[in-house]
Amino acid sequence: MFVSRRLSGRISLVSLAVLAACSTPPPPPPPTPPPVVVPTVRPVPPDNAAEGMSIPTKDEDGKYLTANRGVTSNTALWHVRMALNVAALNCDKYGATARNQYNQLLAVHGPVLKAANAAVDRNYKVAYGNAAIGSRERLNTVVYNFFALPPVIKHFCPVAVAVGAKMLSTPSSQLLLMAPEWLEELEKPFQEFYAAYEDYLRRLAEWQSRFGATVTVIVSPTPLPPPPKPPGEAPPPGWQPSYSSALEANAPPPGDAAGTATSSSSTTVQSLPGDMGANVPSSATVQPLPPSSTGAIVGPPAPARTLPDNSAPPRLEVQPLPTTGE
Repeated sequence: MFVSRRLSGRISLVSLAVLAACSTPPPPPPPTPPPVVVPTVRPVPPDNAAEGMSIPTKDEDGKYLTANRGVTSNTALWHVRMALNVAALNCDKYGATARNQYNQLLAVHGPVLKAANAAVDRNYKVAYGNAAIGSRERLNTVVYNFFALPPVIKHFCPVAVAVGAKMLSTPSSQLLLMAPEWLEELEKPFQEFYAAYEDYLRRLAEWQSRFGATVTVIVSPTPLPPPPKPPGEAPPPGWQPSYSSALEANAPPPGDAAGTATSSSSTTVQSLPGDMGANVPSSATVQPLPPSSTGAIVGPPAPARTLPDNSAPPRLEVQPLPTTGE
């Protein structure tokens, strides 16, 4: 009995040792994963435009200043023609409509377009004299480059086709009236592009301040200089000023600087209405007054006035002193 107990005890110890040798410790907990990296996307210019591109400043109306601002009707029509010319040369990838329309416009509205061109030439000659041709060529270059801005072509071509269709369906006599509206319509895609580019510059500046500490980015390029301003409308050849009031119509001629009255030897006096003109015959004449030495209008002589004799010194009357009663 005693031997069996000792044997069983030894077996138990051996079993515990075997079990301890076969057991393995639990694996360590997995390491904490790193935080998720959120990629920061650097803003890019709209419509694949170049970085650091200069855009115009805004005018007092909040629109970007271009060479199409504040132009006359003749200049507006000529700028519309230049815009559609740019479309005819640059919109072939979107079809031949713009080119075909432009050729039709030259045939349908040729006389009016030539008259507008002559008017613009006259404006430049009056404003710039001998430098008129160079001044106009500089403005034409600015306008052509404006409408040929590559990032905007795909937005500009559909608008140019729409304006070309409107122009073809409009009588020639109405072109000058509609030209400013069409010019604003043609400029709209460029105004929208400039606004999008300005927003891109704002977002780029924000990205630079947060994530671009080691990157140098130009977030505020130099704005474009103001475009040349077209001259105002000059009067056509043979123009004469029209009187705006009866006062201007009856004013003395400009050569009479002294304002003297120029009249014939006799002036007919119109009879007055009613009894006021009963004593004045209708054939009465008024003789002109002789001109004065100073050139001023001389009226009738003033009636003679008797002036006091101031040759003697003034006399002072002496007043007696009042008595005091003493």
